[in-house]
Amino acid sequence: MKKLLLPLLAILCIFYLSCKKGNDGPGEIYGKWKLTETLMDPGDGSGKYQKVKGKDQYLILEKSGKIEGDVLAEFSTFKILDSVRIEIKAKSNNQALTYYYKVSAKSLTLNPPCIEGCGLRFERN
Repeated sequence: MKKLLLPLLAILCIFYLSCKKGNDGPGEIYGKWKLTETLMDPGDGSGKYQKVKGKDQYLILEKSGKIEGDVLAEFSTFKILDSVRIEIKAKSNNQALTYYYKVSAKSLTLNPPCIEGCGLRFERN
């Protein structure tokens, strides 16, 4: 029995130590996000994300559903529809637009409703 216990313990230790630790899994959308990249496709699929230059721009998504910051300044509120869609309402006419999103602990990608591909990438601040 002792001969079997040692290899079993060694295998369990290897599995435990090989488990990935960190915050790269699913994250929470709420918080302050810094805009890092934008995508504007001309309609032929050749668009690529480009690094943002100049003054830092932020998006703040509050748990109350309020939007602040200078990235989506024309919008006032949001509502999470499901694990991939978020509804965002404009300040001026309260019109709702559905964005697709992907969030992890450190990053957020928003894809507005565009005919051509477009998107915004953020890092948690």
